[in-house]
Amino acid sequence: MVRIMPISDSPWAPTGFGTNTRNIASIFAEEGHTIGYGGCQNPKHDPAWETPWPLGQEEKKVSMEMLPMMHPGEEKFGEKSFPQWVEGFKPELVFTHLDIQMFDYVTHHKQPPVVNIPMMDDKGKWQTQQQFVRLSRKAYKMGQKPRFKIASIIPMDGQPSIPGWQRTLEQVDFPVSMSKYGQQVLLDDFNGYKSTCIPHGVETDFFKPRDIPKPSDAFVIGCVARNQHRKNIPRLMRAFKIFVERNNLTPDDAKLMLHMHWEDHMGWNINYMSSDHVYDIKDYLVPPTMGNLEKGEHPDDDGMVDIYNMMDVHALPTGGEGFGIPTVESMSCGVPNVITNYTTGYELVGADTPECPPEMLFPHGEDGGGDLIESDRGFLVPYKDMMWDTPIRAAPMRALWDEQKAADAFEYYYKNRDVCKSHGENARKYAIKHYDWMKAVGPQWKKFIRTVEKNL
Repeated sequence: MVRIMPISDSPWAPTGFGTNTRNIASIFAEEGHTIGYGGCQNPKHDPAWETPWPLGQEEKKVSMEMLPMMHPGEEKFGEKSFPQWVEGFKPELVFTHLDIQMFDYVTHHKQPPVVNIPMMDDKGKWQTQQQFVRLSRKAYKMGQKPRFKIASIIPMDGQPSIPGWQRTLEQVDFPVSMSKYGQQVLLDDFNGYKSTCIPHGVETDFFKPRDIPKPSDAFVIGCVARNQHRKNIPRLMRAFKIFVERNNLTPDDAKLMLHMHWEDHMGWNINYMSSDHVYDIKDYLVPPTMGNLEKGEHPDDDGMVDIYNMMDVHALPTGGEGFGIPTVESMSCGVPNVITNYTTGYELVGADTPECPPEMLFPHGEDGGGDLIESDRGFLVPYKDMMWDTPIRAAPMRALWDEQKAADAFEYYYKNRDVCKSHGENARKYAIKHYDWMKAVGPQWKKFIRTVEKNL
C-alpha cells in the first residue's frame, strides 16, 4: 500500500478539478492506500479523520488525514507549513491535479517561465503550488528523507504549448492526460512525451434524466461554466440573440439559462451584457436557480442534476477545454450539447469513440474553417477566428466559435424537438459507456495506481 498526498487548488470547490480530485482520492482509498490531503485554498472546512466522500452516490466513510493548506496571506500560501506536513505524513507519492502553469518541480530553477503573471508578487516571486513541492523536494535532496515520486494530471486546453513546460514535465514520474486531445498535444509538442490517458468521469446512476418542472414552457438553452474569458460567454449570448431574432421568439418561447457567477473579475458582468446597452436579452435570461453564487452558495450534486434537467440543450462556447465535466454531466442527464469544435469538443460530442484518430482531434487550423457538424448527440460549432489567451502570449490560443452557426444549431433543435430528444438519449448512452465513474473510469484509476505501486 502507498502513502499518497493529493494536492489540489480548492479540493472542495464545486469545479471540475474539485470533483475529479475527490473522486480519485476515494478510488485510491478504496484500494487501501493512505491518503493525506493538501489543498492550496482551504475554504475553512474542519480537518477530519473520517470524511464523507461521494462515490457511487453513497455516503462512504474514507479514513484519511486531512491536511488543509493556508489561505492567501497566511504563511504565503503555506510556505512554512507545507514542508512540515510533508515531513509528518512521509508520502511515497505526491498526486497533483493542477494547471500546468501552477507548478514547477525543477528544484534548481528559481525563476520558472512566466506563464501567468498574477501568480507572481511584485518582487517576481512565484507564489503557487510549485513553491511547496520545490521546497519539500529540496529538503529530501539534502538527505532528510527519501525522495517521493510525483503523479500528475496534466491538463492541455489549447495550443501552442509553452516550450518552458518541458522542464516541468520531465520531473513528473507518472503523467496522466485527461483527454485524447491532451495526450496527443503532449506527444506532438514535447518530443514524444508519453502519458496515460484517463478521462474525467460522471456518476451516471445519479446524473440522469428527471421529470422536474422547468422554469417555463419555453425552449431552454443552458450553460454551466465559470464566467471567465476562456468560456467566451458573450459569444453564447450573441448566438442566442441571433437565434431568437431569426425566429421572432419572445421570452415565452425561448430562455437562456446561465448557471455561473454573473459577476466575476475574470469574466463579464452578465447583467450589463444582457441589458439593452449590449445584447438586449435580459428578459430571456434565467438566473442561477439554486444557491446564491455571488455569496459562494453553490448547489449540491442533487441540485446540479435538476439544473441540467431544466435544459433542452447545453451549450458551451469554450475557447478550449482540458476536458469539460459539465458537458459530460449534461450528456449523462440526457441533454444534447452544442460545443466549439476545438480541443476536447470532438471526442466528447462528435466522435464515435474517444479513441478517435489524431487527425480528427485537430479538425481545422487557426482559421477554424469547416461547417457545423451534427453527430448523434449534439453539434460541433466551427470557430471562425483565434485569439491569444493573454496579451503577453504566455498561454494557448483560444477558439472563437461562429455565432451564426451556433444559432443554426439552436434553431435546428428548436424546430426538431424529436431529434433534440433523440440526441439527448444518445448522449446519455455515450456517457454511460465511456465516462461512468464506477464501470469505465474508476477501473482505469485502479489499474493506474497498481502500476504506480509496482514502480515506486
